[in-house]
Amino acid sequence: MAPQKVPSRALLGRALTVLEDLELPLLSWGVTEGALAHEEVLRALWKLTEKDLEASEIGGEGLLDSMVQRHLLFRLPGGPARYRTRLAEGIRLTATLRQSFAPRGWPGARLPDRWWEQGRRLVADYRLHVAERRYPKRDISADKAIAELAQVPGWTPLHTEVARSQIGTYSLSRFQVDATKAVLRDIQAADWRGIVVSAGTGSGKTLAFYLPDYAALVHDQRRNTVHTLALYPRVELLRDQLRDTVAGNLRLLRRELSAPRIGVLYAKTPWDGTKLIQSESQHAGTAWPALGDGFACPYLECPSCDGGQLVWSRRDIEQGREVLRCHQCRKQLPEGMVALTRQSLCNNAPKLLFTTTEMLNRASAGSSLGRVLGWEPGPGPRVVLLDEVHTHSGATGAQTALLLRRWRHARRTPVTFVGLSATLRHADRFMAQLTGLEAEKVTVIEPHPADLESEGREYALALRGDPVSGVSLLSVTIQTAMLQGRLLDYHTPLSQSLHGSRGFLFTDDLDVTNRLYDDLRDAEGGQRGRQGRRKPKKPVLAALRSPDLPARDNRYGVGQSWDLPERIGHHLSEDLSQRPLLIGRTSSQDAGVDTDAQLVVATASLEVGFNDPRVGLVLQHKAPHNAASFLQRRGRAGRERGTRPLTVVTLSDFGRDRLAYQGYDALFSPEVAAQTLPLGNRHIIKIQGAQALVDWLGIRLRQKNLRVDARTLLTGTAEPPANDRYEQARQCIRTDIAALLDGDDGLLADLTSHLQQSLALDDDAVLALLWEQPRSLMLAVAPTILRRLQVGADTVHDDAGAAAKAFLPEFITRSLFDPLNLPEVEFDLPFPTDSEERLPVGRALAEAVPGRVSHRFGYQSELHRTWVDLPAGASNVTIDLDQIVKLGFPQGRWNSGRADLGTVLVTRPHTMALTAPPDDVTSQSQGRPLWASQFVHNWSGDPIGATVPDSAAWQDCITRMGFATHASGNPIEVRRMTYGAECEIMRGTPVARERASVRYTLDNEPAALGFASFVDALQVRVAALDTTDPRVVEHLRSRQWRTKAFTRFVAEDPRICTHANVFQRGWLALVYLSAFAVRGLQGQTPQAIHAALAGGAWREDITEIIQMLYRQDTSAKNAQTETVDRVAANLLELSQQSHVVRAVDEAGALLFATDVETTTRDLARRAYRDTLAAAILEAVLRTCPDAQDGDITIDVVTEGNDTDAIWISETSEGGLGIIEALAHRYGEDPSRFWALVTAALRPNAYEHTDRRLTGLLQHVTQEEPSGELAQAMAQVRAATSADTAREGLERVHKAWAALDGAPRHADVAALATRLLRPGSDKTTDATAWALIQAWDGLEEALGVEVDARVLTYAAGSGKLPLPRPLSADQAFSMLWPRGDQARNHHLESYQPYRDNERPTVLDRVLVATVHTQDAPRIDGTAGDWAEQCQKKLAQVREVDVALPLNRPELLRAAMLQVPLVEVDRNVMRLFGEVVQVSRDHQHVLVRVVVKESEQ
Repeated sequence: MAPQKVPSRALLGRALTVLEDLELPLLSWGVTEGALAHEEVLRALWKLTEKDLEASEIGGEGLLDSMVQRHLLFRLPGGPARYRTRLAEGIRLTATLRQSFAPRGWPGARLPDRWWEQGRRLVADYRLHVAERRYPKRDISADKAIAELAQVPGWTPLHTEVARSQIGTYSLSRFQVDATKAVLRDIQAADWRGIVVSAGTGSGKTLAFYLPDYAALVHDQRRNTVHTLALYPRVELLRDQLRDTVAGNLRLLRRELSAPRIGVLYAKTPWDGTKLIQSESQHAGTAWPALGDGFACPYLECPSCDGGQLVWSRRDIEQGREVLRCHQCRKQLPEGMVALTRQSLCNNAPKLLFTTTEMLNRASAGSSLGRVLGWEPGPGPRVVLLDEVHTHSGATGAQTALLLRRWRHARRTPVTFVGLSATLRHADRFMAQLTGLEAEKVTVIEPHPADLESEGREYALALRGDPVSGVSLLSVTIQTAMLQGRLLDYHTPLSQSLHGSRGFLFTDDLDVTNRLYDDLRDAEGGQRGRQGRRKPKKPVLAALRSPDLPARDNRYGVGQSWDLPERIGHHLSEDLSQRPLLIGRTSSQDAGVDTDAQLVVATASLEVGFNDPRVGLVLQHKAPHNAASFLQRRGRAGRERGTRPLTVVTLSDFGRDRLAYQGYDALFSPEVAAQTLPLGNRHIIKIQGAQALVDWLGIRLRQKNLRVDARTLLTGTAEPPANDRYEQARQCIRTDIAALLDGDDGLLADLTSHLQQSLALDDDAVLALLWEQPRSLMLAVAPTILRRLQVGADTVHDDAGAAAKAFLPEFITRSLFDPLNLPEVEFDLPFPTDSEERLPVGRALAEAVPGRVSHRFGYQSELHRTWVDLPAGASNVTIDLDQIVKLGFPQGRWNSGRADLGTVLVTRPHTMALTAPPDDVTSQSQGRPLWASQFVHNWSGDPIGATVPDSAAWQDCITRMGFATHASGNPIEVRRMTYGAECEIMRGTPVARERASVRYTLDNEPAALGFASFVDALQVRVAALDTTDPRVVEHLRSRQWRTKAFTRFVAEDPRICTHANVFQRGWLALVYLSAFAVRGLQGQTPQAIHAALAGGAWREDITEIIQMLYRQDTSAKNAQTETVDRVAANLLELSQQSHVVRAVDEAGALLFATDVETTTRDLARRAYRDTLAAAILEAVLRTCPDAQDGDITIDVVTEGNDTDAIWISETSEGGLGIIEALAHRYGEDPSRFWALVTAALRPNAYEHTDRRLTGLLQHVTQEEPSGELAQAMAQVRAATSADTAREGLERVHKAWAALDGAPRHADVAALATRLLRPGSDKTTDATAWALIQAWDGLEEALGVEVDARVLTYAAGSGKLPLPRPLSADQAFSMLWPRGDQARNHHLESYQPYRDNERPTVLDRVLVATVHTQDAPRIDGTAGDWAEQCQKKLAQVREVDVALPLNRPELLRAAMLQVPLVEVDRNVMRLFGEVVQVSRDHQHVLVRVVVKESEQ
């Protein structure tokens, strides 16, 4: 009998897709208990054999057996044969996760009865997104590719041999061949060129560069000259690519070809080998750790075995031999193949040099490495690689761009830049910006859509942590990692693995990274050290789900027996000792990737380019901050084609996380915005201008044959070794600077020319760089250099430049990534660390908060925790600052702006002492700093006034505009102070919560920790809201405002705050609103409902509401219902407090009160100024697109006399250039700025999606249920292949556009994930429409805005008549973001110094009601619309031309016609101008003004 044919990985993937398609209709709706019958599986697999040749050779039964054997298909225990795919069983286990711990006294202690039900439930619900993976086709064989490449001019037989060694047995994609040809041609060009290879992660971009580059550099016959400079944004990426490149060298040697010499230059590259031995002998530590008879290379692992460490032996070091030998397999690299020291790089330059932009920057001013890196004219690099080019974004990207311009100026001879990226839009424009090339010199190489094919799948799972369980989101992440790590393949050969065998766990905060790492290692058997040694008797918590433990059948039914992980090979022993997952960590504190770790906790250091084909899981803790960054993180998994990676995002039910969960379609299918660089940012230009000045000084030294690094001479107190050459160089610089300052026109002209050419600046920008304060070269930088060279450090003032390794810190950032010269705080820690721990003062004051337990500095041990000590049991605490500030600088008395606090004594800390918290204080303890701010006007006067357009929308609101800038000599002093903290301390087991209020004192007086900065700022004085305005009164009686007012009153009423924390206050409001809404469903009036709920009667609904909101099974009594009972008990206790009940009753009256506009007058004024401030900030960011996140902050200061001041201030001392640029652009066109403010107050994308989806549902359910759009949606739902699904979606897009104008990306994504997902049908549409109608009807009847969770509670409890019964979660999954948070989210901004006792209140509709003025409308479809426009503009300021949404050709015609519209004003003939284009629910509106009348 012939042996059974083994199916390929690709076939198993296709079979898995067929079976998953059967499961997805239920999984997408949150139903996880479904299973596939044996006959159903066979029928699907046999059907696959009918159209798949490989499948037909194996047969349905053979496929079934293979899938079960490889654990891709899981047979359920007991009963008739039923199956789930690994995806379906994994989701079921994930949805039922509980926080379980071994009993006290383990081992030896007995597990309690039904222990599996005692853990707290972790996951409230989930959202699943499944998509096919698209790759460039690899359909060009090596022979065909080389034959095509041979047509490139200059191709030789040696090129062919090198190409064969790089390609091997692989076939290439069309874009790889095109990229190879483009790089080879551009290298031979006589001018500067740029190429961007833009393709998805795992598509082969790296080969698309190194294939042509290797062919070129092997041909480079120049001696001692670098051919290719490879610049990497992350050291981990550099290490990863270096190993692949060394492996490529070895392939060349096996073909008896010469291999190019490779070099590595970054922080851990020593000057020479003897430094390693000296560091060890002096116990000074070394970047190369001692290993065996030598030192382990920190940046290169053995390319011949799996991660073996390469060792440079002492003997080879002493003999001057550059040889690396593997500690594991004992193989060695050929001598000299890799340059191991900086001295070696100088003496024998490599052909290929791996380095970073930071190292390139540091070698610009005459460094011995400058020649190697190409900073001098003559032979040098011909190719520069910018890998993951999209990471050069924002201010750092602009610094890099100006650095590359400086380098190009120094290089002189043409170079080809090659950029690689997976997430760039308009890649050619971005590359031109970054490199300084003309756009037409940049070529973009990317796969054509026709060259893509589907292969494999990717899964994305959003988990919402259960807010009633009382556990942290970190616990959800830990338990999810424990499970998902065991759903990866175990000891499966890489070529056969579909799911991978390794996971990366990402966070965005070092404190959280260290907490996650420590807690996960503790859960996995108490691991210690890099090798994962374990604590004795420490249990593996995952083994509590071992199938070998008692009651396996009962536990399996509720997801607490992990049978599938056991079958995969992740043994879970009943004694809880086996088998732990090995946990690793990679961060800025703990570099390197543990090759043995199965789960790696990481920060951004691993998000780009690190290629490990074993990675099949990416887990993101909390909502990602950046879509492009998140795409890169997801791209770390599934590097092998045909694999099926999983991305999991754990989200809380609050803030950004909640919105991300509701908008999960945008989370997993984001639209990445095009990037631009803030090259015009004056702040960045001045930093790079100071660098260019030092470059110029270095050039001057070289012209005098003094090869000394000017940067070294200007570092610290500038006391170089006693050396005639150094002293001569110092004297030359002193002479040049003195002559420059004394008015030497020749030197000034030479410097001016250098700045203009090296930074590509125009005349005005160079003059500003030379002479405009702050930080001008001639008035600040050059005098500072001269002073330090002549007299050393300033002995009178605190001289920042006197510190060791300080390089002009007032003018130049410490690295390209750092901010400029922020005061830093040093921490005195209760444990030793590798280096001094410092943070900028603002971040330091947010870190050192009483009651806050932090793991930020605990990267060496999970026992290393810090906090500012608090006495146990105290509710009101005073802390004398002398107890925590070891060294500080008194700042005097500052005005806190608070009536209850007055003036305080302020100290700016230099050194702060942190202590270790007591063992009984848990790491969940938190402290929240209490901030106050003061704005002190410059002695020279108020901010310089600017005009406000005399328009009806703004003339009575804005009383004054003013700019305070360094350039005008009147910067503002901003004082930030924290005068205490509000704390919640967790102690003991079970956890007891203690609330404490902390205030600082000094010398028995109120005190604060703080700092002051002189910054540029915009001041806008605003008249208080007139709450008697009929438009305002109407809004304050609206359902939106009543709900907001009720929620805020409950959140801020001091009677409630005394007894409840912020989360409990949120629950109180939600429970009351839920009870209010449910009674409204019964037809009761708001007044009757309020009376029925009075006296705390709403307490009767607490348990039921919480159970239904979070999918609790009310029929089973288990630990989860006990948790709900505990939460309910806390709320019930609050409901017994007479003060709380009275406060809630009073707040509840706002939901129907006729005098609500009077009662909420102060809140309305607060919402008005906060929202207007947010809209002004949005206009500032749009006016100055160079501004980056964190560059500016917003403050609202109440000044009295019915006037408030809005401050938009920069965050960096000395000015970033943003406010200066704003003042200039505002002066040019004030009306444009206020038009942008108005635009920020218009409906946002969520509101547009709400309107469009509601209209779509009405159309397909009520108006045309058999129309084109309904048929197109049916086609998508019935699609049996990806191609037919795409065709159907295109049809939907076209039909929707005809109905309501072209849909946005967010509209289509929301439609696809909510209404067109697997298992949906026409009844889905009818049910969604019924939900929306019920929602609107309920809000109309009650006169309040109803939260989506309230509606889903009503749906889940059967209180809404629906075409299809739904659970609360199913109803919630159909609804898109709507309501208050969705309406205002785009106006939210980060303000780290916000007064937490009065959080920002945003109400877009309120401000829009006051300031959005409707212009006269003209029908753009009328034949004489232009004549109507002409007549109307002769009478009024502006008009709107209204055009149908589905007639884009009319919009184009109007945009062309408006500038030709003539308007006669007095004796002047003027012309129309389009100032904005917007849309409402029916029209595109073109706003036309006569410009002169608008000012």
